[in-house]
Parts: sequence; structure tokens; C-alpha cells
Amino acid sequence: MAVIDELKGVTVTIQVNGQEAVEYDDPDGFENDVNRKHATHRTFKYIESKDDTCFTVKYEVNHMHRWESPKSALSLYLYVDGKRMDSVVCEASRFNSFDPFYKWSTVVEGSRGSSRDPSYDRLSKFKFSQVTTVDDATKERVEGDSKKAKSLGVIEVFVYPLTITGPSYSSGHEHYRDNQNSSFNIAEKALKGRAVSHGTSFTDGGFVSKRKSVCAEYLNGGNPMACFMFKYRSRDALQKELIIPRSPSPEAIDELSEADIRRLAAERLDEINNGRRSGTVKLERKGPIIKREFAEIYDLTEEPAKREWKKIKIDANREAIDLTDD
Repeated sequence: MAVIDELKGVTVTIQVNGQEAVEYDDPDGFENDVNRKHATHRTFKYIESKDDTCFTVKYEVNHMHRWESPKSALSLYLYVDGKRMDSVVCEASRFNSFDPFYKWSTVVEGSRGSSRDPSYDRLSKFKFSQVTTVDDATKERVEGDSKKAKSLGVIEVFVYPLTITGPSYSSGHEHYRDNQNSSFNIAEKALKGRAVSHGTSFTDGGFVSKRKSVCAEYLNGGNPMACFMFKYRSRDALQKELIIPRSPSPEAIDELSEADIRRLAAERLDEINNGRRSGTVKLERKGPIIKREFAEIYDLTEEPAKREWKKIKIDANREAIDLTDD
């Protein structure tokens, strides 16, 4: 959940498929933001978006927020892709001394539109839709898509301080937009190198009860006291913008079949066993070679072979060994 230190007790959270989205700091947020509504305090985050996945925006105000008076209130305006989608009011009167830990909370599921029944609004739920690009675009299309892409992939919540001047009442809900799905086929040049991966489309959310309206006066010169900005991108786009590290390359073994893994393991085992056997054999270095006159070669390092010597009898029954015999 995103917080602003100067706006204690107020949090804004993006939920994707009902789960709180992981937030990543936007290191270039302040540098690149034009602060189009002159918000006093700002915070900038990235979240991961996925194709055809619904998302909601959750607001919470707890007892840590300090109200100026019982008539004080906060109005939270939601903009998606640069277009106003919703607004809701949190009144100080909800926080009373009977429950010092009371927490006001509401979830915005989509944009509201008029319906035939005066007691209900038609809800169009938010959904991430993939952006596709085209290379061969005309100059006119590039110019048009540039305006569209400027705020694409951005969720903004502006918080305005109010003073309640009149009672709540029921009224016809303002029709913010026609909630027709836009085309997210954008000229490549219009993105100007930005890794924008998704825009917001809509899916039917049925009918919901109308909200109460209030009479109020805007404070702070009519400017918001805070802006919460979330840029939503695919995981690949977050990696390209260096917001999150790239996934490590898979090990080569992950791409092998079980049969290949077994074969490689057997080959490696053979290498190990062969290495062990060769390690027990003593390598003998050959000594000098002596050549005899009749071209026989003897290795003087070899052990002499056992041979039967020729015995010759001499007188007195004595025997002699003939050493001249080959």
C-alpha cells in the first residue's frame, strides 16, 4: 500500500485479482512528473499488470489522520489512463470517540455510469488489456497516438481537503465516460521508447447502488493535498525499465528431456570410473635404448627374463655354465 508521510492515516492500494499488488519505487517519478493538478505531496510507484486481469483500487483512512474539524472531509478522485473514473468522500463525522480505532475503507471496482433505474448505477469493472504496436503508421496517426499514449498505463488518486457545508442527498450520478473499450493498437513511434505494455479496458459489473452526494467547499486553493501515482507494466516491461531485475537464465539441464539427463549422467559416471582405473596404473618411463650389432633392441629398464643356462660337464663330475650361448 502506498502512503505519504505528510498525509498520515491515508493509504491507497491497487489490488490485482483480489490480491494486494507488490509495489516498486519509481526512481524517476518526481523528475518526470509534470504535477498537472498541482498536488502538494506526491508518491510514485510501479505495479505489475497481467493480460485480461481485473484490478481494483482500495482506500483506507484510519484514526491516525488528524481532522481539522468535525465538518472536515477528504474527497478521493480516481483517474485511469488520464481519464476521470470515480470519486468518493470520507467524512470526519464517521470517526467518533466511541471507537478510537475506527477505520474507513472502500474499494473502487470500476467506473460508474447512468442506468434506467434511478436508484442504481451501471458498473464497468477495470481490466488490464495488452498494448500492441504497429510500425508503418502515418504522421497523423503517430501524433494522435502520442496524445493517447502519454497517460497510458497510469493510475492516479488525487486527495482533496473539504469542508462539509450541507447534508448528504441522493442525486443522479455523474456519467464520467461512456465506458467503451478503447483500442490499444498504438503506433510504435508514439510510445517514444517507453515500455508501455497495458491499458485499461472494461468488463460488465452489473448494477450497484448509487452513492450519497454531499455539499462541500474545496480547501487548499482547490488543489489536491496529495497525489498517489501508480504506473502499471508487465513483468517484461518492468525488467526493461530496470525496475525489477531480469530473471536468471535457466540452466541448460532445464531444457533437456529425462532421457538426455540419464544419458549424460551415465556418460559422466563412466568418465569418473575410467579416471579412477587409470589412476591405479603406474606409467613407466622408458629408459635408454641400446642397439646391438645384429639390430636387436633391448629395454634395459625391463626385468630380465628367466632363462635356462646350458650346462657343460667337465672332469671330476663338475659342471660348467656356457655363458656364450645365446
